[in-house]
Amino acid sequence: MNCANKSNKKRKSLRNIDVIWFRKTNKEFFPEYAFEVEISTGVWSGFGRLATLREYQTKLYIISFDEKRLVQVKKSFPELRNRYIHLIPDQIGLLYSAEKNLIQLRQDFDL
Repeated sequence: MNCANKSNKKRKSLRNIDVIWFRKTNKEFFPEYAFEVEISTGVWSGFGRLATLREYQTKLYIISFDEKRLVQVKKSFPELRNRYIHLIPDQIGLLYSAEKNLIQLRQDFDL
């Protein structure tokens, strides 16, 4: 099902997800990755927003310092708990730096 075919309520929830990366298949777009950044808010709300994508094969990411709280939330939703990937915000910074360095090395080596 294309995201455009969702109900108004679900579309509103989709608009509130922090980041969604789509892939195009034929003329339709499907959510491939979705991210919720929960630094100053609790993980419950982000978990719920991402749950609106449960019918897709979307990789779901929660970015938060509070891993203990995320584990508690996952226990409340056993059918979804394995779909969520937890990232600590510092890991995002490390990933960005590594990618930036890799791009520079490729340029330096003319690759």
